[in-house]
Amino acid sequence: MDLISYLKDQIEFLTEQFKQAESDKDVTMKYIVESRLDEAKKIKKAIDDGTINSLS
Repeated sequence: MDLISYLKDQIEFLTEQFKQAESDKDVTMKYIVESRLDEAKKIKKAIDDGTINSLS
């Protein structure tokens, strides 16, 4: 699995988890998931923008 596929899967999974935390009114889980979701989105954007073009 390449990095882009991994990030897309993670973003999809975390989005589902975020929605579940919202519906459960689980503030702690919502905060944790939102943080990871934001990080994954930023990495994907950096790849899409060409800022990140390889892993070392």
